[in-house]
Amino acid sequence: MTDTFQTDDLVRYAVGLHKAGKHEAAEAIYRQVLTRDPGRGDAAHLLGMLLAQTGRLKEAESHIRQALTRFDAMADLHASLGLVLADLERLEDAAASWRRALALAAPGTPWVREVAARLAAVPAVPAPPPQGDAVALLALARQRLRTDDLGAAEALCREALAADGTYADAWNMLGVLALQVRDEAAVEHFAAAVRHAPQNVAHHSNQAVALYQLGRPAEAAEVINNALTVIGARASLLAQLGDARFAQGDSFAAAAAYRLALDYLAQEQARGMVSGVDAPRVQGNLARALCACGLARDAVAVAQARAAAVPGVDAWRDLAIALLAAYDPEAALAPILRAVEAAPERADLRVTAAAACIDANRVDEAAVHVAAALDLDPHSAEAHANQGFLALRRGDPVAAESCFRTALDHHPPTRDANIAVLHQGLGMALLQQGDVVGGAPHFAWRRHMPGLGQGLADVPAWDGVVRSGTHLVVTATRGHGDVMQFIRYARPLRAAGMRVVFRGMDILLDLLAASDLVEDVGTLRDPLPSPWPGHQWMQADCVALLSLAGTGLGWAADTVPYLAPPADAVARWAGVLDTLPTVRVALSWAGSTLFPYHRHRAPRLAPLLPLLTDARLAGRVGWVSVQTDDGRRDLETVDLPLAVREDLLDVGDGLRSFADTAAILAQVDVVITLDTAVAHLAGGLGRPLWLMLDTGSEWRWLTRRTDSPWYPTATLFRQARPGDWPGVVAALADALSAHVGASGVGPLHR
Repeated sequence: MTDTFQTDDLVRYAVGLHKAGKHEAAEAIYRQVLTRDPGRGDAAHLLGMLLAQTGRLKEAESHIRQALTRFDAMADLHASLGLVLADLERLEDAAASWRRALALAAPGTPWVREVAARLAAVPAVPAPPPQGDAVALLALARQRLRTDDLGAAEALCREALAADGTYADAWNMLGVLALQVRDEAAVEHFAAAVRHAPQNVAHHSNQAVALYQLGRPAEAAEVINNALTVIGARASLLAQLGDARFAQGDSFAAAAAYRLALDYLAQEQARGMVSGVDAPRVQGNLARALCACGLARDAVAVAQARAAAVPGVDAWRDLAIALLAAYDPEAALAPILRAVEAAPERADLRVTAAAACIDANRVDEAAVHVAAALDLDPHSAEAHANQGFLALRRGDPVAAESCFRTALDHHPPTRDANIAVLHQGLGMALLQQGDVVGGAPHFAWRRHMPGLGQGLADVPAWDGVVRSGTHLVVTATRGHGDVMQFIRYARPLRAAGMRVVFRGMDILLDLLAASDLVEDVGTLRDPLPSPWPGHQWMQADCVALLSLAGTGLGWAADTVPYLAPPADAVARWAGVLDTLPTVRVALSWAGSTLFPYHRHRAPRLAPLLPLLTDARLAGRVGWVSVQTDDGRRDLETVDLPLAVREDLLDVGDGLRSFADTAAILAQVDVVITLDTAVAHLAGGLGRPLWLMLDTGSEWRWLTRRTDSPWYPTATLFRQARPGDWPGVVAALADALSAHVGASGVGPLHR
């Protein structure tokens, strides 16, 4: 039996003694438990209640507060502390604890009615009126402030406080004056105002604002939490809590606070209260927090409701930002262009318009908005970043690198999603130039972006150092192609003495297991193998293995082929292509629509029809569609009766996983695809890969090359200009005709 279970048994035994009235024995066991494990909040709470029952109230308070340091969200603890404080005749403190308890209590909690009655019976204690001439002096100070005579206003405030050191309004104004010159003393002045008038919401709020503006958001959140405990829930305080949490990078806590603020605002308005909360602003902040949580569709719903209720420039901008986060740039264009038309002098609107145009592949329009944004604000980090993304779309990574470096120079040193985008952009620009050593660390900032954090919550991150005995979990939450590109490094890591396992999408598991690259495969929910004694598992997102390309392992092209189809999939698909002409070509024309660039990277099926109908290939080439998901609808919409063609076989509906796709690709002569998972699968299998690339293709395909250091069997067919799929298809047709001619294959006659 472990120590943990022994401790649990001791607590249960002590509770039994406690209920039986054997207080001395129960107390001894509670203390024994706390000596063994000071963090046992339940034992501290129970000991506190026992001490209160036996009249030792001060000691009871101490133990219950100890429990609250670990379990601040436990309503029972706050209710118990309130009872102890009431017995100590500290009614204001007791009332604060009861308010907190009621705010945290779940529906149906049995003690709620009793605690609410006790709270209602606590008399309100008005602040004593200021003494002497303090009121008159503060009135003069306010007059001086209105004339911008800050020195005279401060001197009068200090005179007022000399007359009455407990005058909270004077302390508050002294804080306002100090904050105007960013003097850290503002925090202490507001704290004094709170101390002398704890029921005044404005004093708590101002102290939080001071901390927030001075770059101390964690302390601001603590102040707001204290205010919520003392005063109770208020919309204004909850909105401020959201701001503080968002500044801390805790997007989920911020979103929760903003939602509560809107809920309480509705209640306060129904009661006729004046809250001072700008509801549209809170809605906008909620939408931004939801985007940062990766909940873009929820953000769109909030932003749409705001724009419908209170239309205006900021509402249209925030709606466009939410739609961009939801990968819907076409829908984002209407609201952001409307905002630009209404306020053409605002650089931030031009920045968002440029982003929407870039994602919608309207490159020339994007350039106009970027230029306008930089004219309006030459130091806008976001505008320089958009200029960088525009350069990447135009296939100029050198210019993009310069733009992203300028953007980082103009951006404050934070770790939020915005600066992560800038670093990722710089990383892409460097990687596209082939600079893995310089680019990989910047590209790794992507982990700070919504939805791209650690795959396993309780597993520490790998430091990237290759050591014998290291236990590495390669994780993936998205990006099938990323996994298939970088999982190749598992084999040399294992050869160096590391243990390597994979946890990610189940659609990849059979393929990876058959390829014998890792020791074990599973989903993110599956347990890890037992570590060796003295070791622990560490994790790295699959893309983190990219940095190994900048080491002695290089691009790892000599590892190809490193993927292999499972034997059962090979048996399941054996002979399925036998009815087709001798030269067999697998086709894929669309990828996942969950990525913002899917519109310009995917040719779709219609532009490929000249290839399928080329007379030079008729009867000589058998076409195999391995298209899945959204791209399959093209089979029904193109103006060509594909279903009746004997030289085309559609197997996409039967592909249950990448193991099945691998079994098909192993039987074809050429794989023609866009930049999607099928490309990496074909490359990893060592099959001839003919890759269709748009002008803004990803960093991994470098620039202006027709080959790939990642996949020696790949040939790259690039657009000459944005949208030039006809040129790519013509080049493919010529290359395939030459391939068929070189193979000596004649037409197939039936």
